[in-house]
Amino acid sequence: MTEISSENGLNRCPHCGGSDIVTDTKEGKLRCKYCHTLFDAKSDNEAGGVEDLVGDTVNQGASDIIPGEDIVLTFKCPACGAEVVLNTEETTSASCHWCRHVFSANEKMPNGAVPDLVLPFKISKEDAIEKIRESVDLKSPTLLTEFRQNFKPEEVRGVYFPYMIIDLNSHWNSYGEAQKTVGTSVRPPYDYEEYNISREFDLLVDDLTVESSAGRLNQDTQVNSNNIINAILPFDTENAVAWNANYLRGFASERRSVDTNSLKEVVALQAGDVARRKIKNSSPQYDRGIHWEKEHLKVNGSKWKAAYFPVWLYSFKPEKESRIYYIAINARTGETVGCVPTHGSSGQNIEARHHHEIETRFEVKNLVEKDELSKTGKSYNSEIQFRNDTRVIGSLSHGREEMLGVERGRFKNGANYTQRRRATSSFDNNLVTAIIVIVMIVAFMLLGMMLPGGGSGSGSSSSSYDSGSSWDSGGSSWDSGGSSWDSGGSDTSSGFDYDW
Repeated sequence: MTEISSENGLNRCPHCGGSDIVTDTKEGKLRCKYCHTLFDAKSDNEAGGVEDLVGDTVNQGASDIIPGEDIVLTFKCPACGAEVVLNTEETTSASCHWCRHVFSANEKMPNGAVPDLVLPFKISKEDAIEKIRESVDLKSPTLLTEFRQNFKPEEVRGVYFPYMIIDLNSHWNSYGEAQKTVGTSVRPPYDYEEYNISREFDLLVDDLTVESSAGRLNQDTQVNSNNIINAILPFDTENAVAWNANYLRGFASERRSVDTNSLKEVVALQAGDVARRKIKNSSPQYDRGIHWEKEHLKVNGSKWKAAYFPVWLYSFKPEKESRIYYIAINARTGETVGCVPTHGSSGQNIEARHHHEIETRFEVKNLVEKDELSKTGKSYNSEIQFRNDTRVIGSLSHGREEMLGVERGRFKNGANYTQRRRATSSFDNNLVTAIIVIVMIVAFMLLGMMLPGGGSGSGSSSSSYDSGSSWDSGGSSWDSGGSSWDSGGSDTSSGFDYDW
């Protein structure tokens, strides 16, 4: 296959030198409209090198946006001399209205219009239409009449959406308590062993993908249909090619509107999810789960690349609603996710999201594990109290404001990643109240026995198990101040934090 050629930043056909080039969606390549030659470009997103990252490396296309600068460009046609205006808020390529010579904004501009990488369309429009029909047919009996009457899948549009691709050289450190079942008891109370555990390792993340449009990051389901563009990830980022505006010809595109600093917290949270899942999968012995007291991610280096990813998009807006409904197709893999209006419901798929904690490529090095038995006991619970080893806190589907808002770390949906160990649920509150009442009754009885005429005998009893709670309610068995399980001098308050 012939590689793409370039002359003064303008991509041309390697066969005839023409610049009138479009994307062939069936092949995922460029096609010269003059001689019909198909040609390709080598991937410009090489894997590896993550371990050598120090500090933040930001590629040109991912640099900070300067609003209002260089939005409108004027080109002088080298073929006929005509002047052509290109508005980069609307498009990044244009053709001369006289001789059809193509102008492309292939150089970096400080307004965020031009990314570093692009993935060409691979799924054809015909295939996209068929997938939309199939998706709608599955819900046909419950669809809103207005939607069925106006359903026109041929109006699907090809759109390039902006993303950030991030490589991370980071270090993970966490400590907490873990429990495993001992014996063969099949009903409560269960015998268990509790361990103080810690995990420390270098975490090398390759091509973590995050949307870079402020509109897509808004997770208000009254405005957005639950981030459907996020749900059709992952893309095959390893095949992304160097930016070439010709790939965008015939397609719409959105400009990036978020800078790297605004995305660092989301990236750190998602990297934490990757690390947590790795630990969970590599510690199967703790069948009752793990409660992490403290989790810390130290980012030693990062690399940011702006990219355009291709999506086939079908949208519908009912007359009496402000919300827009979507069906989106990953134009590389064919993954299809939709949100259509149905009778009696909004048709939203609340849990629609991609699983970054599973899909992201990563490597773990220099693993250090510590496991120390701290106590044994019995419990009526099948899991450790406040288990948090399976939670996903970097999922945008639960709402970015819930995740990063004023009440930091306190989710709705059970993902309380900064909740302290001795916090209690309503069940635990009732249990504690009952215990207090029993203790007071016993105390009054003992006091009555000690008083004159109150009786001459005394007695005591103790339970061999912790009734309903798998935690030592008297305090932490983890000495964060000076034991061998000292966290190394870092802040010992519970939860997740990171340094960048």
